[in-house]
Amino acid sequence: MLDLYREEIMDIYKNPSRKGRLSDANVTTAKKNPMCGDDISVQMKVEKGVIKDAKFDGSACLVSIVASEVLLDFLVGKSLKEAKSVTKEKLLDMLKLNLTTTRVGCATLALTAIQKAIEEHEEK
Repeated sequence: MLDLYREEIMDIYKNPSRKGRLSDANVTTAKKNPMCGDDISVQMKVEKGVIKDAKFDGSACLVSIVASEVLLDFLVGKSLKEAKSVTKEKLLDMLKLNLTTTRVGCATLALTAIQKAIEEHEEK
């Protein structure tokens, strides 16, 4: 079972479907993790308070890429209110990875970016 999960993680890392640029995004932001150098941007298309599509791009480690993919897959179709309710603990539970304290920062980079993007979008 563990080997199957590792294969799934490696497949997500090697072939992330949410990695790239979203040409019609109306919500964007970027975040950098100074501890490890991960640097990602997140783009979302939000219509009537619902995340219709989302992508991430940039230079990041395996943990950041997998976490970004899992988080964005989860958020597409959700309202901004639902997206704002995702906590670090919920994301880490979705990932099911045994992470060191420093790697938690990698795993939550996309979440931090999403929270910042939503906040900026709502201020408009």
